[in-house]
Amino acid sequence: MRQNYNVLVIPFFKTNDEIKFCIFKRSDLKIWQFVAGGGEGQESIFDSALRELEEETGIKSNYKSLFKLESMASVIIAHFPELANLPQYVIPVYSFSYCVENLKINLSKEHVKYMWLSYEEATELLHFDLDKTALWELNQRIKKDDF
Repeated sequence: MRQNYNVLVIPFFKTNDEIKFCIFKRSDLKIWQFVAGGGEGQESIFDSALRELEEETGIKSNYKSLFKLESMASVIIAHFPELANLPQYVIPVYSFSYCVENLKINLSKEHVKYMWLSYEEATELLHFDLDKTALWELNQRIKKDDF
């Protein structure tokens, strides 16, 4: 059963010289975004984030590399027909980052393309404000080593 929240996950790769963020082009809307999806069954928001990351990227994920960001948003419930019977108007979106060990991605059918980009490049292409806000927060945390 679909839960009444969404998650957003930003995969990133950090070396001593650079930081790259992975963005994904959706196959249906043709927009650029991060990993996103809804909770299922009785899973926690953390479990949802790890599952969505693995489903959409093939990355074998773990709690050690997952970090919950402060950035949040709400999405109107009308975007999710399977939640139409709930007595609420919006669902929360929780944001996470995930530090990857390599740049290998195995795309799901939800996306047609992915790119590893700098903060500035990713910001230019991202469609949703939430993605841009969460990316800004993550970039600041990386600069300050605040995890």
